[in-house]
Amino acid sequence: MAEMDVQEELVKVVVQLTAAVTNIGLYSANHPQVGQYVDKTHSVLAGLLQASPEVTVMLVGNDLVAGGRPFPSDSAYAANFIRILRRKSIERVTFVAGLPRAELQTFIQDLATPEAASIKATSFIKLGKVELRVKQAGGGGQRGWVGAEEAPTEVLEELVKLTTTELDELKDLYLRIKKHKQIDVRGVDEMVKRFIKGFREEVNPLRMLASLKSSHEYTFTHVVNVGILTMAQAESLGFTGEHLHQIGVASFLHDIGKLFVPEEIMNKQGKLSAEERMIIETHTTKGARYLMGTEGIPKLAVLASLEHHLKFDGTGYPSIKGGWTPNIASQMISVADVFDAMRSRRSYQEPQPMSKIESILKGGAGKSFNPKLVDNFFRLIRT
Repeated sequence: MAEMDVQEELVKVVVQLTAAVTNIGLYSANHPQVGQYVDKTHSVLAGLLQASPEVTVMLVGNDLVAGGRPFPSDSAYAANFIRILRRKSIERVTFVAGLPRAELQTFIQDLATPEAASIKATSFIKLGKVELRVKQAGGGGQRGWVGAEEAPTEVLEELVKLTTTELDELKDLYLRIKKHKQIDVRGVDEMVKRFIKGFREEVNPLRMLASLKSSHEYTFTHVVNVGILTMAQAESLGFTGEHLHQIGVASFLHDIGKLFVPEEIMNKQGKLSAEERMIIETHTTKGARYLMGTEGIPKLAVLASLEHHLKFDGTGYPSIKGGWTPNIASQMISVADVFDAMRSRRSYQEPQPMSKIESILKGGAGKSFNPKLVDNFFRLIRT
């Protein structure tokens, strides 16, 4: 197997391992989705270990390295895997031919435990430290996740252009809907693709958020920001390909129903009456109904439009009987929605300090929000 093929396969291993560890935190070690990630990881490793008696992934500085070279792609997942390894004080993982699936699953479960306890090596999974350290000359040349204060100026400039472009396009899309004109969902598809490509620059998602230019732009700016934050969280949890794309489309269209609520109610400065509150709450069902009748819209977007004000414990609106639990995409959108609303300056509200936003979101964990998603969200934006 060629060296590049080995690296590509090891990237898949890291992606699947990270997703398995994350999903154990969201669900449980015995959940079928976790089992699928374990199966995929074991299958890829088995293929690699047919060509070589062992394969090794090392943590060198801020890089994951295999075959003497940093991982060439998917380094957002690598950054998450690096955090997992550092929590367990591991710098080198070597997988040995003959690795049993049960042993791999135990290793993944040990990685997922929140405690910083060390993990013992086994006959088929060797763990250790790395002597070598990468020296930085002048702070340049380092790969890996670029933190909020470290992002190169040229990268940030490109991302600002990207969010500005998407803001204008999304505004046009929403105005077409408001005028009851037909929309082409391919425009949303392209927006999502460009953002996903932008994430490869690995800038902290807070640096990508669009800025509010006027109070009249809040709806469009807010939707773009919710999309950025939701897709960043989804990618960090291991969503890829079509799944990640559909989550992006859903996040951009989740609030579409507000276009069908009278402007005088949506823009009212004072306290809403009970009747006005009821009218605003219809935007979830109105949005879902509109998207159901639009060609090319993924079902997940319809669901997210309906569910994004449903709380983690099943309360909220619309009222759905039978112990309904919102889809994981709707739960991610809910966290991003509240976060961006609180950090934005509006005619009736000053931006809230990060400490207060975090306190409110974490205070609502387990009731309004999925606690695992809240914890992961704040880890993500602090990277």
